[in-house]
Amino acid sequence: MISGPAALSPAQTLTLQSLTRWTAFGIHLAISALLAATIVVLVVLVWYPEPYFYGMGGEILLRLLIGVDVVIGPVITLIIFDPAKPRLKYDLATIAVLQLAALAYGGWVMFESRPVYNVFVKDRFETVPAAGVDRGSLAKAQPQYRPLPLAGPRVVAAEQPSDPDEQASITLSATAGGADLANLPHLYIPYAQAAAKAAQAARPLVQLAQRGRESAMVVSDFVTAHGNGSRSLGYVPVRARNRDFAAVVDRKTGEIVGYLELNPW
Repeated sequence: MISGPAALSPAQTLTLQSLTRWTAFGIHLAISALLAATIVVLVVLVWYPEPYFYGMGGEILLRLLIGVDVVIGPVITLIIFDPAKPRLKYDLATIAVLQLAALAYGGWVMFESRPVYNVFVKDRFETVPAAGVDRGSLAKAQPQYRPLPLAGPRVVAAEQPSDPDEQASITLSATAGGADLANLPHLYIPYAQAAAKAAQAARPLVQLAQRGRESAMVVSDFVTAHGNGSRSLGYVPVRARNRDFAAVVDRKTGEIVGYLELNPW
């Protein structure tokens, strides 16, 4: 019959004193990676679906978040871990609390920065993050525009108000860096009502293809995948926080066919 330390279960033997510095680092890294993977799924598949991950700088925010969560926390554990330390539990708990606080704050920033509306205005689309929606306007918006989307932006259009004073106020606000038409949900209308204007504003898709070999290949692949020239396609610029891209539309109906991660200007 086996007795002594060899008879103890893994749960009984796995204590702070039984861990080496590198084992503690590995456990911390694995837990951090699991948390980071959850955030990555939310960001890439839910909050910032393509091409908005590209346009809204999702990779930059995600890189910062993962850098704090996956790298800094475990590295600090590697540096300070010493089984002989009398206050080791307190030190590790402090690291965990600070890391979770940083993760929660970073997740909240990414949540508030997520794109919620892609708004057609005049001759282009404007991608609006949750934090960029004017809250006063949101309270006056039609019921369907008040809940901010959670799974990628909703395509809508914005129209100028009929009141000249309100028009002037919006112009002044936009000039000063404040809310513009795209940030004001009470001026939103269904995109279908503005699709004809988008069709008129669309530029020939060949203009994008003429900007170099790589652009030509991207456009050619897109056209092949979406009808191989069976319908007339054009593009409308999409302004986004980090990098602008192009919305490909049917030049007869204004229907959005897809997006190209190419500079539209």
